[in-house]
Amino acid sequence: MSKTRREFTPEFKREAVELLRSSGRPLTRVAAELGIQPSMPRNWRAMQNGEALRSRAAAPVAGSAPTVTAPAMALPADQAAEVARLRRELDRARMERDILKKVSRISRTAIAASGGMENAGAEEFEACLAIHGALDHLDAV
Repeated sequence: MSKTRREFTPEFKREAVELLRSSGRPLTRVAAELGIQPSMPRNWRAMQNGEALRSRAAAPVAGSAPTVTAPAMALPADQAAEVARLRRELDRARMERDILKKVSRISRTAIAASGGMENAGAEEFEACLAIHGALDHLDAV
């Protein structure tokens, strides 16, 4: 046999919170008088005050990693600006990746052509300079 969940009207919730405020009695006593759990008027009061709800599900467990909450919904203009920023960041990362791939390919080709790492010399030095020049160019952008 399952219990049915009780529904409370917004008026009842407001009156319960007002009773809690005006009576000066402890929350547990007011809840017992109303026949409800103490967490209910606590949550209703938090909702009326615009506070975050407290629940056991949201409470951190000792030794566990902190939970990450989702950010509040941003305005469409804020979202568009964030999307534009992330696209620029992605384009820059792709450009850096492509440059490093090319330089790596050039460097490997130069090392192979010179007969191995022990014979590496001016070509590898030039490849390193190309890497630094390309990265300096990206930093300027």
